[in-house]
Amino acid sequence: MFKQAITAVAKSLYRFANGNGYDAVASKNRRQAPTGILRSEDGENNPAERRKLLSAGRDINRNFSLAAWMIRRHLDYVSTFNFQAKTGDTALDDSLERLMRWWSNPYNCDVTSRFSLSKMIRLLEMRRVIDGDIFILKLRDGTLQVVEGDRVRTPDGGGLPENLNQSMLTHGVVTDNNGAPLSYCVCSRAKATDSGTAGGNFKYERLVSARNMYHFAYLDRFDQVRGVSPLAPAFNTLRDVYEGFDYALAKLKVSQLFSLAIYRDKETALGEVSTSSEDGSGYEVDFGRGPAMLDLDPGDRAEFLESKTPSTEFREFTQSMISVALKALDIPYSFYAENFTNYSGSRQALLQYELSAKIKRQDVIQLLDHLTNWRIKLWIQDGQLPADANYRWDWIPQGVSWIDPMKEVSANLAAIGGRLTTRTRVLREQGIDFYEMADETKAEEDYLASLGLATSISMQPTQSTSVAITEDTAQVAANGN
Repeated sequence: MFKQAITAVAKSLYRFANGNGYDAVASKNRRQAPTGILRSEDGENNPAERRKLLSAGRDINRNFSLAAWMIRRHLDYVSTFNFQAKTGDTALDDSLERLMRWWSNPYNCDVTSRFSLSKMIRLLEMRRVIDGDIFILKLRDGTLQVVEGDRVRTPDGGGLPENLNQSMLTHGVVTDNNGAPLSYCVCSRAKATDSGTAGGNFKYERLVSARNMYHFAYLDRFDQVRGVSPLAPAFNTLRDVYEGFDYALAKLKVSQLFSLAIYRDKETALGEVSTSSEDGSGYEVDFGRGPAMLDLDPGDRAEFLESKTPSTEFREFTQSMISVALKALDIPYSFYAENFTNYSGSRQALLQYELSAKIKRQDVIQLLDHLTNWRIKLWIQDGQLPADANYRWDWIPQGVSWIDPMKEVSANLAAIGGRLTTRTRVLREQGIDFYEMADETKAEEDYLASLGLATSISMQPTQSTSVAITEDTAQVAANGN
């Protein structure tokens, strides 16, 4: 061992002295060596492979409840917003908010009249997570038409117009020399028939200018044209867990069919005699009627299976696999298993996840701002809004409920009193606009005063709350957190 250690040190010193670069590129036959192939992200997936990737994401979301839950939990934190006009003119704010509420109705927002604006935003983020990207077409009448990501592609079997050839398309997108999109090739899917889906091919439908289309995508590289799902690294893990659950359940069912073994060597009967089959070749036993006593002939045996299913090792490994899969969307494991940690651990996990969610919300806010600006211009053209106003607004994300309201309210009040934060910021974390809250509070207090009722509120905690806080604090101290 000492000689091997000296040899390893000598090799390291030789490599350092001769400037042999990074160990990560050295092939040592202990792991898969780097390929050395450098391509664009779009080049990593040819059309057939991209089609398989989309299919894998849709299948796992369609069939595995854990994957569907992961996506819904992500949407709860990322895709819900409230509109607040901020022009400074109360009458104009009211008009703008009224128009936005009108437009958010399914019949005014969606060309298919099925989805409200809030539902569309949630579905857009969902498809972006599963497929990698999605496209929103802005129509002249002020409605939106959503084009799912698989429909923007190079059509199967040609069919492109004469001024367009396949070499000009990158997964259905025409770009300029700088990589900026110029237009999108929209295809139609083969229509379903009574006997199933016909063909599955895509036929050229139209070419849409990039000015009229909003590309909502997960992009990780500067020269990337099409988005890739953030769940792509977890697809195989989720599929393995899904299949593992099926196999474990099958084994569990088999092991529960039998649970008892009796061996008979003596002539004395053990209890009630079970009847033999009519031909005398075996025994007739009906386990469906409940517990049964088997009285076998001397020398006969009845072997019954027993299995500790699922095993502790299986559960622990599955927990690790689920935790790794959740990291694809930055979701803490404590969200999946609520009893996994204590208050301090849950709050720390929530704070870390909020940092991730805040970054992802920026893409959704950018989409909402783009659509709001486009719709305001149409309202100005229609004469419903003045053209000379200074339009400003906020899309406020839905807040997160407090884990322990008493503790967190007390901490927020202390931070506000110490000038470490503001009411606006604290309320924004709850998805509440401070100025709207102040107006409501003033209206409430004026109304109570007009009735001769007190407007002050007692802040005395209840006895049960104090005990609960003390016990939780003791638990945190005992766990060392």
